[in-house]
Amino acid sequence: MKSVIITIIVLLPLACWSQSADQSFHIASNQYIHEKTPEAKATLESALQRYPDDRKLKELRAKIKDDEKKEQQKKDEQKKQDQKNKEDQKKKEQEKKDQEKKDQQNKDQKDQQKKDQEKKEQEKKEQEQKDQGKKDDEKKDDKKDQQNKNEESKDEQKKKDDKKQSEVASKLQEMKISPDKAKMILEAMKNQEVQYLQQ
Repeated sequence: MKSVIITIIVLLPLACWSQSADQSFHIASNQYIHEKTPEAKATLESALQRYPDDRKLKELRAKIKDDEKKEQQKKDEQKKQDQKNKEDQKKKEQEKKDQEKKDQQNKDQKDQQKKDQEKKEQEKKEQEQKDQGKKDDEKKDDKKDQQNKNEESKDEQKKKDDKKQSEVASKLQEMKISPDKAKMILEAMKNQEVQYLQQ
């Protein structure tokens, strides 16, 4: 009887030890499954102080640490990705601004070229108008000169004719023939010449 009692006394704490470690494991694992990680960690730490050699408790603690490490890595990666996305977005915005600036500069340059072209065309038209005006003036001057020359030649011709007539009149006076009589003689001579040619 004494040996049975000793056996029970020895085995009872071991049973309690095992059951308590299992209970702590189940509590901690339930907390972990329900995403109550801080509570699960606290339960495990408390249980491991009482049962430092329990394999299940150690493995669960290692699993939680592993998952936390992975979660931290995931967060870091997400943070890096967010940072990269921000930088890419910033870069795209800068490129967009640069492109808009470039487009605006090109537009301004084209507008300036168009203005310069229009100005050149306007100056060309004005120059052409001036040249045309000069040509017209020259033509007018030439026409006036021609008219003056024509008038002068007419005057000269008239003077020559007047001179001839005065010479003829003076010769007729010398011959003592009137101008009417001279006309009649000329016409008679003309008629005789025509008759001669007809014969």
